[in-house]
Amino acid sequence: MTNSSIGSLIQAFFADYLTSQRDMSPHTIASYRDSVKLLLAFAARRRHKEVAALTFEDLGPDVVLEFLDDIEKTRGNATRTRNVRLAAIHTLFGYVAAHEPQLLGLGQRICAIPVKKTMTSCITYLEYEEVLHILASIDQSRPPGRRDYLLILLLFETGARASELVSLRTSSLRFVEPAQVRILGKGRKERICPLRKKTAALIRAHLRERDVISLDAPLFVGLRGEPLSRFGLLRLVQRHVRTAAKTMPSLAKKRIGPHTFRHATAIHLLRAGNDLSVVRSWLGHVSIVTTDHYTEIDIEAKRRALDASEPVPSRRRNPSWKKDPDLLAWLEAL
Repeated sequence: MTNSSIGSLIQAFFADYLTSQRDMSPHTIASYRDSVKLLLAFAARRRHKEVAALTFEDLGPDVVLEFLDDIEKTRGNATRTRNVRLAAIHTLFGYVAAHEPQLLGLGQRICAIPVKKTMTSCITYLEYEEVLHILASIDQSRPPGRRDYLLILLLFETGARASELVSLRTSSLRFVEPAQVRILGKGRKERICPLRKKTAALIRAHLRERDVISLDAPLFVGLRGEPLSRFGLLRLVQRHVRTAAKTMPSLAKKRIGPHTFRHATAIHLLRAGNDLSVVRSWLGHVSIVTTDHYTEIDIEAKRRALDASEPVPSRRRNPSWKKDPDLLAWLEAL
């Protein structure tokens, strides 16, 4: 296997197989790209080579396993993220084995690496008062603060994933009443979320402040004018949460990121009396089973169920025959 062939196969994997043949969404392709980039960088360090000098033999099962362990220990990735990276590697080597018969054995050994079992943990979400407190703690006296306020407000109001929010463009918005935003989610599934009048007004003010005139410009950009990334969104959310936690200790006990606001949206919609199908449509879930998980974590609903099931002391009087030792006499008196 020549060095040029590894490059051409990986390019064909992304440019042709994932894009044209599988028609995968941009979010999925970006996730696969990150996984392959991390693997190549790790293999280059492990083999003491430049990335351009790697061959597929340098990416054997031992290196893949070491890579998976490394992202858990060094990068602090969760088991779920580890499995996402492995799924991308499985797909890549399945493609390689199909197009290079001499690498069939290598592909089979790598595809045989099992996913790691994950522990189902409780979903962390924010109470409505906590969301309001985080928003109130943001200094809106300067443009970055006003942008961050709008970002976090949209995270909560739309329930958008981080990748969905940073991908929004001006063409996704409709300001004519009723105002709404079109969100492209997983699997190229589009959904429409309504916008409150106040939120729509904040978006218009944000665009005027940036002097945006293009009909298809990124809705949110960084300080240098480049489109905001998921990691940039994560950093700004964590920064404002740390500030808010100084005056609301409950926030310091939670691990909060952009996705936490999505969970808060689901809980808030359910508590408002909305049907599961409405919440499913709002969040863009493929299956109602995913949405149903939120009914299991709502602690307020569990408290109400506990109060409703409190035992009621019995006031029933004992039958009169228990007071009469002569049961036959009691029966005769009937």
